[in-house]
Amino acid sequence: MKSPRVCVLAASLLLKASVFGQLPSYDFTTIAGLTATTGLVDGTNSDARFNYPCEIAVDYAGSLYVADGLNHTIRQMRAIGTNWIVTTVAGIAGSPGGEDGTNGVARFNRPAGVAVDGSGTLFVADRYNHTIRKISRSGTNFSVTTIAGVTAVPGHADGTNSDAQFYLPIGITLDHVGNLYVADTANFIIRKIAPVGTDWVTTTIAGSATNYGFHDGTNQAAKFDYPYGIASSGDGKLYVTDFGNHSIRQVAPIGTNWVTKTIAGFSGALGTNDGPGTSASFNCPNGVVIDSAEHIFVVDQYNNTIRRIIASNTSWIVATVAGAPGKSGSTDGTNNAARFNKPWGITADPSGNLYVVDWLNQTIRMGGLIVPPPPYLSFGRNGNQLVLSWPASASNFNLEISALVGVGQSWSAVSNGVTAMPGIGFVWTNPSTASPRYFRLHGR
Repeated sequence: MKSPRVCVLAASLLLKASVFGQLPSYDFTTIAGLTATTGLVDGTNSDARFNYPCEIAVDYAGSLYVADGLNHTIRQMRAIGTNWIVTTVAGIAGSPGGEDGTNGVARFNRPAGVAVDGSGTLFVADRYNHTIRKISRSGTNFSVTTIAGVTAVPGHADGTNSDAQFYLPIGITLDHVGNLYVADTANFIIRKIAPVGTDWVTTTIAGSATNYGFHDGTNQAAKFDYPYGIASSGDGKLYVTDFGNHSIRQVAPIGTNWVTKTIAGFSGALGTNDGPGTSASFNCPNGVVIDSAEHIFVVDQYNNTIRRIIASNTSWIVATVAGAPGKSGSTDGTNNAARFNKPWGITADPSGNLYVVDWLNQTIRMGGLIVPPPPYLSFGRNGNQLVLSWPASASNFNLEISALVGVGQSWSAVSNGVTAMPGIGFVWTNPSTASPRYFRLHGR
């Protein structure tokens, strides 16, 4: 009988299974700003200064953009080697206003939300101006225009361009076709801003203007209590941090309707609990981002923590990945050894690294993803039996088998014959065959 042919998959595929199959670790470091020191100074790393920065976004090239709230400016952060260079790209510190224009000619009034599309165009929720602004890049210049709302005119009207009205908008995000979605915070509603030719058309898709509450439902039947952050997933669903309700809401398109449901937390039940769905608890959640693996990360602001939410069968599982509930500080470190002080915004790059605006610390923090070593299969023979084994630490992995290896190839889980053995881990035995077989460990 021929010896069995066994292939243990390449490390890159096993690595993906490892990262997606268990709670990740993040090493948080301060990359810009100086703790508890406000100001407007462009510069490198801790030489830079911020003044109560709010939201943050990352572009296709890895540059970060920060809505620097009380400086009334938009800042850019670029990585040069191991350093981060901070520059001001629009607005002037200490000069609030609503003027459109290029670079320092433009004015903002406590900008809060920032998003960036695939071409590098920025969109800003200009909070105290009650407007949505667009920042187009041309070479080294940044040109600011107002695309929705009227400066210093709060309201809740739907309409085109300046016919629309907002009231202290904070969160802003984009979908894959270029629509904007805004958490219109003080109106307690979620708005959609669709590009139509050269115009921008604003409609209300969830919530009832000026009517706050906590209610799941369709379109205006849903109720929010100061929605802050908003993120869009690859399948078009929106995820909203409902700050006043201490909960995370999903707003999903169903035909022409938008259906809101609560996926984690519950109004009035503020706390620090990890766990499934509404058994989990938050304390004024703020920023939110969806990473490339479609995991949701939430800044739990008043708990001083970063939480992760993943779908699990029919529920959603919440886990704390960084910070310690009720313990503020500025310490860099891994996972719960890190300390934050009322963090606000969050974004993620394609490599899975997190970036957090540490609001009261006046700093920007980077959570570098620590990739755990993947579990490897060991194989041997016992007579005519093929024997595979893998470590006990890989209990959240399935052994899978295939006759071929290739993109899109079907794999089948091995459901019988897996035995847990003390001192070894998991063992699977099966008769040898002349046909090639390929095996892998895949995260559940």
